[in-house]
Amino acid sequence: MALMSLALLVTNSRPAAVNKPWPTTAWTTPGSGIDLKGKMFTLSANRGGIRFYPPSFYGTTPDPWSSPTPYRTTTRPYTTTRPYRTTRYPWTTAPHFRGVSVCLRYLPAYQANIQTLFTLSPTTRPMTLGVGFPNVYVLQNRYYYSNSYLTTYINFWSNISPEIWTRVCLTVDTVRNVAQVFSGSNMSIRTVMSYKYEWSGEPVIDFPGFDGQVTDVQVWDYPLRYKEVFNYMTRGVYATYRGSVITWSSISYSLRGNTLLEDIYEKQANQPIDRLRGRGPHQKGERKTREFVNVGERSESNRQRFK
Repeated sequence: MALMSLALLVTNSRPAAVNKPWPTTAWTTPGSGIDLKGKMFTLSANRGGIRFYPPSFYGTTPDPWSSPTPYRTTTRPYTTTRPYRTTRYPWTTAPHFRGVSVCLRYLPAYQANIQTLFTLSPTTRPMTLGVGFPNVYVLQNRYYYSNSYLTTYINFWSNISPEIWTRVCLTVDTVRNVAQVFSGSNMSIRTVMSYKYEWSGEPVIDFPGFDGQVTDVQVWDYPLRYKEVFNYMTRGVYATYRGSVITWSSISYSLRGNTLLEDIYEKQANQPIDRLRGRGPHQKGERKTREFVNVGERSESNRQRFK
């Protein structure tokens, strides 16, 4: 009897298994939000992308997309009978959103097709927006193999001043199952989507990468009204704007590949010339040295002339 008690004591004294978190890289921002006003990301079509999400989205759990280990290693991730990752992400339950809206500014290297400008909710119910030419936006759903083409040929606002950026807003009304795209002063018609889309609520937007820049990304969990879209297109002149899901003034992100964070062009244009050249104030004697060189050059030129 004593031997059995000792065996039970030894068996029950084993340490409990510890769940190790996913490894992270230095390219993942910390849990607190970052204010990116006045900043832009330079992307690259050569494997340079970025993924945005709210600061509190992962909490203390590392971002799985920043891990060098593939997140989903199974060959058939959707064949199980259990709900897909319901223990980790609560939005896999029945959604209760009237829709979703995405606004952003981008500047491509040249006016050409961008197969994937961004993908919203990439791991649950992804919705992808691509750019065609001219002024054609392609709303894609990779699970239904169905595309909706939205051409922004209708001039809706006439008092929007031009700028270097292309401002685009996508609004999706999941109650009526219609989508619409706004680009600058133009808009598309309200188009009935060829498939029934319900946003999962996953607050993640992914940019796979193109040659150009992106800035001022905002996401709302409802279809924007026209006056809200107009306010975004006019740079918030009439009222400030802030995405209810993702906002540029408090955001987290994960970089991959060739991606660079820097000041927007307008901010760089206002910088002093010396700062742009990486030079400080003129040092004492610098101008005298330059004048001395010039005098020497003139003397040498005079000697050559009188020879």
